[in-house]
Amino acid sequence: MSKLYKQIPLLAAAILSLSVTPPLSAWAGKVPENHHTKQLVEGLHSENLEAATYFQQGVTRYNRQDFTAAEVAFRKALQFDPFMPMARYLLGNSLVEQGKIELAAEQYQLALNLSPNMAEAHYNLGLTLYQQGKTDEAILSYLRALSFNPNLAEARYNLGLAFESNGQTADAIAAYNEAVRLNPQYAAAQYNLGLLLVKQNQVEPAITALQQAISTNPKSVQAQYQLGLLLLQQERLEEAKSSFLAATKIDSKFAPAHYQLGLILIKEGDLKEAIRRFDWVTKLEPNNPEAYQQLGAALNKNNEYEDAAVVLRKALAIDRYNAISHYNLGIALHQTKNYEGAIAEYQEAIILNPKLSLGFYNLGIALQQSGRGAESVQFFQEARRLFIQEGNLEKIDELDKYIQQLNTPPSR
Repeated sequence: MSKLYKQIPLLAAAILSLSVTPPLSAWAGKVPENHHTKQLVEGLHSENLEAATYFQQGVTRYNRQDFTAAEVAFRKALQFDPFMPMARYLLGNSLVEQGKIELAAEQYQLALNLSPNMAEAHYNLGLTLYQQGKTDEAILSYLRALSFNPNLAEARYNLGLAFESNGQTADAIAAYNEAVRLNPQYAAAQYNLGLLLVKQNQVEPAITALQQAISTNPKSVQAQYQLGLLLLQQERLEEAKSSFLAATKIDSKFAPAHYQLGLILIKEGDLKEAIRRFDWVTKLEPNNPEAYQQLGAALNKNNEYEDAAVVLRKALAIDRYNAISHYNLGIALHQTKNYEGAIAEYQEAIILNPKLSLGFYNLGIALQQSGRGAESVQFFQEARRLFIQEGNLEKIDELDKYIQQLNTPPSR
């Protein structure tokens, strides 16, 4: 009896999900409240008492995060004194918190018309412009903010995002590096820097950046996961495994890390744990065909053929055109002596992938074992031709020996 070769498809293990951390919404935090004395109010913001009173009401509402009421108060203040840059600025912040981005941008611009040196207003205007898809204008606003406050790390970070969006990779890398220099605990900048370096094939610097992001924020699932993918690319399996395990400990329902762990465990020969991981992924992502494919392949390799057949049918119910799933289902059926079912699956597999050498080989074997030996010849010939193309001498020798056994008359 010839050995059946159960292919475990190690699907692209290092597909990087390059989703950057979104723009930092670093709107002004809590505003220090002035005491309700005419002198302080007038001295800081307005000589108009009514304007100053409504302004302080707006500050109070703003600090309580009642942004709708804050908007009303700041608008009333500006009715009495339209030349209050801080009222315009805080009105812009209140509008942003309500999702009124375009109106907020107008207020920031009015604030800057009154006080061109307000770094925070330039910065927040940049954020609103970026959210409106006006990337070039946002870049100018961030640069103006930095001209008045070069130490504004948030502006460097968001400038990096804008440059990256524009395809200005070198400028983006410089901006992220500067953000990290200004704030060594800036995990988002470290993370995005790592992802950008990955795109530039600067693997070791990318690994360093992601390690720094994790050191700053050990609870970052995405940083742990992306680091694991990079380490896996470098065949640093133990380190990659540690990163994926860390990701699953942070979030036990983070399916991609469990999936990657399953692939590593297959390589390590720990089939039982690999099966457990892939099974968990199918529960977390019941419509993920790759998870069923890998689970089915692992079950085949662990000689659990009936369970493998059930799982692989689920994979094919989601993606019926996957050659490897048909092939592995063929193996599961073949091993349970369901030759006709196996033949049908192998045939489907080679139709979908005419270069699947093992599909032709196992189809020939199944035909032989089902009493249809005459039909097997053409499939053995094609399998041998494909093995030659692949330079797979071991399989060529194995096929030749199998055919020789078939042609050798039984001894008397």
